[in-house]
Amino acid sequence: MRILVVKPSSLGDVIHSFPAVDLIRRSLPETSRITWVVNENLAAIPTLYPGIDRIVKFPRHRLGSAKALRDFVNELRAEPYDLAIDFQGLLRSGIICRLSKAPRRAGFKHAREGAWLFYTEKYGVADDVRHAVAKNISLARQALASDADERRPPLIIPNAQRTEATALLAKLHGSGPVLAVGFSSRWPSKNWPLTFFAAVLDECARRRPDLRCWLLGAPNEQADGEKICALTKVCRPTNLAGRTAVLTLVALLEQSQALLTNDSGPMHIAAALGLPCVALFGATDPSLTGPYGEEGQHHIINSQCPKSPCFQRVCPIGPDECCKGWNPASVADIIIAKLQA
Repeated sequence: MRILVVKPSSLGDVIHSFPAVDLIRRSLPETSRITWVVNENLAAIPTLYPGIDRIVKFPRHRLGSAKALRDFVNELRAEPYDLAIDFQGLLRSGIICRLSKAPRRAGFKHAREGAWLFYTEKYGVADDVRHAVAKNISLARQALASDADERRPPLIIPNAQRTEATALLAKLHGSGPVLAVGFSSRWPSKNWPLTFFAAVLDECARRRPDLRCWLLGAPNEQADGEKICALTKVCRPTNLAGRTAVLTLVALLEQSQALLTNDSGPMHIAAALGLPCVALFGATDPSLTGPYGEEGQHHIINSQCPKSPCFQRVCPIGPDECCKGWNPASVADIIIAKLQA
């Protein structure tokens, strides 16, 4: 059987699809093939899962180029498919399913932007299935009539990136456990204040003077990483924001012992690796998009703001609202417990 997985974006959403794709792989004969359509800037992510046979890069940021679209369609149709499954549920992903010429095209019954118009099979999700990962698993099970068990999929990180990560971590200040820090996200409303992160890191360092700490982020977030480094008085974090490729970032997280983070793509990478997360939530709902894993593996710090979760990209009240009521020392205690576990 030949399966087309359509999940072009975003980083966290692609990671959310891994358990469902793993279930698909384990539900099919060994001779089956799985192709994944993903945005070209995220093409490295599906390579982490060894069950993918082929990746087709979607030119999301070159849609104005007739040649780029033509090349994409040609690559998409280079192999025939028996079933296309749309885990994205948006207009463009629905169109991709239709362009694939797969005779069976499955997706969510309540897909947005009219994507359901391009499906031959539409599936609902039970009301008590809330998390994005669980919804994807439900769709895969229904499309394949599979009763395969859910599990955390194995991820394979190339040796070159593991070696690079090891060398970077060897340069960190300290000799103790490694704490990764994701201080940023795409939504400004998800970002807890840099001063709060700095205060938490100092409290962690007071409890564990040998703590090793590194900051992760995109190239345009390097300056904020430097601000955290300047704000800390006890902790001595190393700012790696924007200084690593995505697979090296994955390797760095694999070799860390815990992650302090906003709701972000790297948080979902960490959860997929089994890395304990202490996740700060305010604008979004962790029951929908929190770090996925076994009960007790992660710890959610929920904002005490009365408007939380507001689901708005920009805070409707003002900056620094989400962290009010939380003592950095209390958050540090939670992190230290994760590091010691």
